[in-house]
Amino acid sequence: MPYILNKTNGTILTTVQDAALDSSTDLIFVGKNFAGYGEVQNENFLKLLENFSNTTAPDKPINGQIWFNSLNKKLNVYNGTEWLGVGNLEVSSSEPTKTLNVGDLWFDTTNEQLKVYNGSAFSVIGPASGLDVQAGWRGSYELNYSESEGLLEKYNIKAVFESNNNDVVAVVSPETYALDANYITDSLPVYPNLLKVYRGITLVGADPVTGESTTTENYFWGTAAHSLRSNTSTYSLNAASQTYTINTNTNAAYPVIFGSTSTTQVDVNLDYTNFYYNPNQKKLYVQNLQGTASSALYADLAERYASDEPYPPGTVVVIGGDEEITVTNIRANTAVAGVISENPAYMMNSEAGTDATHPYVALSGRVKCRVFGPIRKGQLLVTSMHFGVAEAAMLGDHPSAVIGKALENFDGDFGVIEIKV
Repeated sequence: MPYILNKTNGTILTTVQDAALDSSTDLIFVGKNFAGYGEVQNENFLKLLENFSNTTAPDKPINGQIWFNSLNKKLNVYNGTEWLGVGNLEVSSSEPTKTLNVGDLWFDTTNEQLKVYNGSAFSVIGPASGLDVQAGWRGSYELNYSESEGLLEKYNIKAVFESNNNDVVAVVSPETYALDANYITDSLPVYPNLLKVYRGITLVGADPVTGESTTTENYFWGTAAHSLRSNTSTYSLNAASQTYTINTNTNAAYPVIFGSTSTTQVDVNLDYTNFYYNPNQKKLYVQNLQGTASSALYADLAERYASDEPYPPGTVVVIGGDEEITVTNIRANTAVAGVISENPAYMMNSEAGTDATHPYVALSGRVKCRVFGPIRKGQLLVTSMHFGVAEAAMLGDHPSAVIGKALENFDGDFGVIEIKV
């Protein structure tokens, strides 16, 4: 009669027939009346004793079966789907000296820490303590005494350097509050001389002269607005006994700062209206400039005039119209004023107006001019019968009607050439 083998939970594993061997698992089950069963049974006991020690996992494991991996010296258990490693945990006051494998655990009873072997040394899993702690954030609070409200708890988060007497190197607070010296519980990086913790982040800074670390100066406190929105910033250079006061605002232009060789206190006022540098435009602005200019970027001298309407660069204008200048279709008009300049090198009467109805008129130098051809290089130019255009002068034209001389040939009807005014 065959054997029916049941698992611990009552489910049937297999049925072993008489006088037969069942190899449905990694152990061999012997049926009734099988001759030579002793070797099979003893090998089963040996496999159980060594936990199927091998470099490869058993082929036919069942849930709960144990296997010792002889390659990495690890004990494993089968969960019905896969093999899971069983950690080797040593508990002692000193580091284990026996042969270790990667992943072995050791509970250090001296420091009360759990550690894992990485192949060369033990790494701390936790909890961190002593020299294993560099700096860590933790919630805390200060006791602040208020005459009106009594003793208050003010909560914050601190970065604590525990291996150095629990020094607090930074504080993050949701609100600003003053501390009473009698109730300070930790070494706090508070704003100098005020015993305050500000809303935002406060960091330990450095001595402003030596640069050495100190707990009495904090160069970052509160929020970024405290650094960027200040109307007045003062920096004191103790060695020279000089104090520079800088007034700032939110203008995009940058003021020009001049140093002083004086050994007494010097106030430097920054002016964004009369003297400043705009880095985007690469221009230096000054209200009044006295000195010598050794070079100029552009090539003509021009002055602002009021025009009866906006005119494009190169337009020939005359004195007249509803304002100071206008265009004309009278040939060789002696009221000629000049040519609208695009990029004047020297701008006179610059405050007369800044819109398009106050253009710069080139009075002298090289400038682009709208013309009616043909024109030869070197020819004198006068106003044309076409509005705002110059053409070649003819014999008998009045000298006062001359605008300038052509610097290049032009054989078309209408175009733009460079002329000398």
